Amino acid sequence: MNNRKRLIIIAVLVCLPVFATALALPVFADSPITVSASGRPPAGDAEIRQCIIERLASSPSLKDQGLSASVSGGAATLSGIAKNPGSKGAATNIAKKCGATSVVNNITISPDYKPAKKKM
Repeated sequence: MNNRKRLIIIAVLVCLPVFATALALPVFADSPITVSASGRPPAGDAEIRQCIIERLASSPSLKDQGLSASVSGGAATLSGIAKNPGSKGAATNIAKKCGATSVVNNITISPDYKPAKKKM
């Protein structure tokens, strides 16, 4: 057998399983496959909430602020009193990284917070 025939046989043997798999996959127009930004299937509400709570509790700057989260339909709602605006933003970022489809941030800033004076 010459080299050209061998190459064709090898190409067919390599490509055949790929094409066979692609043809065998069921395709349902009514149920699209959904993935999150991370490429994984979307997490359930309980999993998203647990992730947010754990990350808030493990964050050195946020763990003592008593922030809380609830999740419904993938949308996270954050509440509590933050020490500063940066903490409020950090909590929003955590919720997004945990897979929340949207975030309602009801966290208020502590009345004790005093912004740093700008240097001129």
